Amino acid sequence: MPTLAVAEASNAAFSPTYIPVALFVGGTSGVGQAMAEAFARQTNGRAHIILIGRNEGAARDIFAGLPKPLDTEGCAYEFVYCDATSMVNIRTVCAGLRARLPRINFLILTASGPAANTMIACGETPEGLDNHLAMRYFARYVFTKELLPLLVAAQEEGQSAHLMTVLGAGLGFKIPTDDLGLDAARRSSIKGMIRGAAYNDGLVASFAAQHLDIAFTHIYPGQVKTTSARVNLGWLLAPLTWLLERHRSAMRIPQDECAQYMLYALLDAERGMFIRDNHGDVVCAHVFTADHGAAFDTDSPTTQEVVRFTLFPAFVDSCCITWSRGFSTVCQ
Repeated sequence: MPTLAVAEASNAAFSPTYIPVALFVGGTSGVGQAMAEAFARQTNGRAHIILIGRNEGAARDIFAGLPKPLDTEGCAYEFVYCDATSMVNIRTVCAGLRARLPRINFLILTASGPAANTMIACGETPEGLDNHLAMRYFARYVFTKELLPLLVAAQEEGQSAHLMTVLGAGLGFKIPTDDLGLDAARRSSIKGMIRGAAYNDGLVASFAAQHLDIAFTHIYPGQVKTTSARVNLGWLLAPLTWLLERHRSAMRIPQDECAQYMLYALLDAERGMFIRDNHGDVVCAHVFTADHGAAFDTDSPTTQEVVRFTLFPAFVDSCCITWSRGFSTVCQ
């Protein structure tokens, strides 16, 4: 496990010859915000940073506290509005980004939406998706698929190309084979939360199997002091919520500290699939070959679940057709 000092020292060594383009989905609050701020300070304004979210005012406040972008072509900070509960909206935003950006070096997905930590609210979005999975998985899939050409462009120029999804890596949740879109389980908010974490393991495995020279990481941030971190168990369980929050508060670390570990993992991968813990340590990893013949580096339970997906690299694409109502029509 790297110490905070080790992570910070590793991050400080990042000094690319090119101007990196980093896009943070959910970058206006929480871990996404802290990662964007850390990245801007590390590059000292020599970067193109894009925050994707719904709160333009928060983005302005964040930019005001960062080193000013250098007066060099390609250096900029910008905010792009997107309601990531809508797959149609995501596709529109991504089409606009593809039309004007030559590449993306780092694509970081942290947005979990207003229902992120509630265990009582369940239902579906207007597009017919489970409201937990909509942002914990479906949105992340669509961002990945739609912006992948820009990551490929960065890799083809010999630059860093890394996608990172921040959620529940390495927790050992099994990837189910039935009711994948939770059509028959919309009354179970906790199931949507758990399955979202498992599906992200499958996401990075599937895309890494198809794009051998790009890094794909699913990472667990741990318990972090953020404004959206409070668990909601409902008013009937308010005493239990209070006890749980007291316990969690003793374990939480500041979001700026978490960001250093996340950044450490972001900058410490060249290609392949990575499942990492809250300190950036590799739980399991796989560097694919054209015939998918390389061996995994551990025999952990998480690895065994991911193996199932690497055998079927088209799994996620097939899910776009067969999963819940509406999704097949908005992501094709």
